[in-house]
Amino acid sequence: MTGFISKCALRSAALTLAIVATGATAASAADKITIIVGGMEKQIYLPAVLTQQLGYFKDEGLDVELVNSRAGVEAENELLAGAVQGVVGFYD
Repeated sequence: MTGFISKCALRSAALTLAIVATGATAASAADKITIIVGGMEKQIYLPAVLTQQLGYFKDEGLDVELVNSRAGVEAENELLAGAVQGVVGFYD
């Protein structure tokens, strides 16, 4: 049961990321979606990394590239500049 819940949570995270990313631009399923993660090595971003590594983005027909950033402010600047379609970050 725990595995099922975890899988559902990851798929939900994939869809949420995809909706956020495609909401910023009108990207079609054939377009590559670039999402910057403000420190992929941090445990808090594990759902985004696992979603990609387990192939859930591909299962939804999305070509997603996760790019590592040292800090969330760099990711925010890239998003505002239009260089990426989405950002995964945690702000307290």
